[in-house]
Amino acid sequence: MTVVQVFLKIPDGIIKKIDTGEYKIIGGVVRDNKGQLVKHLSEASKTEIILHYAWNNRDTLIKIGKSGYKLTRHYFDSKKVQQPVVKFKKAFKVYLDAVCKGALTTELISDMMERLDEVKRIPNYEKINIPLSMQEIDLLMNGLFEYTNKLASDNAIELTGLEKKALLKSENLFTNLECFLKTQNRIFKLSS
Repeated sequence: MTVVQVFLKIPDGIIKKIDTGEYKIIGGVVRDNKGQLVKHLSEASKTEIILHYAWNNRDTLIKIGKSGYKLTRHYFDSKKVQQPVVKFKKAFKVYLDAVCKGALTTELISDMMERLDEVKRIPNYEKINIPLSMQEIDLLMNGLFEYTNKLASDNAIELTGLEKKALLKSENLFTNLECFLKTQNRIFKLSS
């Protein structure tokens, strides 16, 4: 034996009497308490079934829609944040490679400063987590300080007291990098 679910269209006036017990559904018909035929019921179409459930569950559907909207906004907002961060990471890698090889140029410094400015335009940019290797972190925190001091001494340029303090000032990646870039840019300008 197979059991099949059938959806029937029942007018509002009749459903109220079914709820009170005055009418009963028997098969595809509605009968009163005396057994008299009140109404032949017809099957509901798929569209009518969907609309019925959508209307009866509209609050839930609205909540799901709002959640979907929020997730979509979050996704696209994260994509907007991700693009400058990816560009920054690529430029940073090129910059660090140039520092390690002693091939730093004003163009690389300018490009790195541009990428840093793009990241700084992102709201709450300080909280952005840029994945760096231990070598990159060490190079940023220690190597760039030594490199900048050596660059200044090789070009017979004295670092200002403010630059010396700024280069050791912060544990924030962006603040440190900005200080190094500004100082290195000044050294390149003065030495050319």
